[in-house]
Amino acid sequence: MGGNPLPTDAQSWSCVKDKETGLVWETKTDDGGLQDRDWRYRHFHNFSGYASSVDYNGQVLCQNLGSASCDAYSYVNALKGSGVCGRNDWRLPTMAELLSLIEYHADGQPLNIDRTYFADTNGKGPYCSENTIRNPDDCGYAPGSNVTYNADGRIECNYQGVDYGVKVRADNPRGDSMIALRFSGEVQDGKTVYPNANWICYTRLVGGS
Repeated sequence: MGGNPLPTDAQSWSCVKDKETGLVWETKTDDGGLQDRDWRYRHFHNFSGYASSVDYNGQVLCQNLGSASCDAYSYVNALKGSGVCGRNDWRLPTMAELLSLIEYHADGQPLNIDRTYFADTNGKGPYCSENTIRNPDDCGYAPGSNVTYNADGRIECNYQGVDYGVKVRADNPRGDSMIALRFSGEVQDGKTVYPNANWICYTRLVGGS
């Protein structure tokens, strides 16, 4: 938990460091605690009307974040304050960072990720990627478009994630694994009103840059 390196024959670990990128990845638990692998989150800033600990169908999203905080960004803040692996720089990974963990297996079967170090991966849906940007051009907005900025100066953009549980092709494992979160959401895309409903995803946070 303190971030100390472990021997290669260690039987358990709290984080995984990618020696190629230098990034440190959160390891999930299976104990019902803060980092449980089965918790789901609404991928939206914790604005009024969207926060809840159950989904639109009454199923539990997460626990340990309070009754109204099962959104991805509340989870980020909680892990930052927990001191996991001696770090406080935890964040949602970018799409490219999530895709860097994709690993195609010769048998063509998921999970499409290193099964030795990431056996805790939930293969039931997509993982959240960071979806806020500062420059509208980075999200494909046309020049002069009317965009809404959050209090931190960022814009909500591209609600996508990576699903390591889908079958992929050897020639396109990354593209096959990219998922629009609306396909794993609570209501159909295109509704004019989303009462307490939102797009849903699992989390695996990353530290470093």
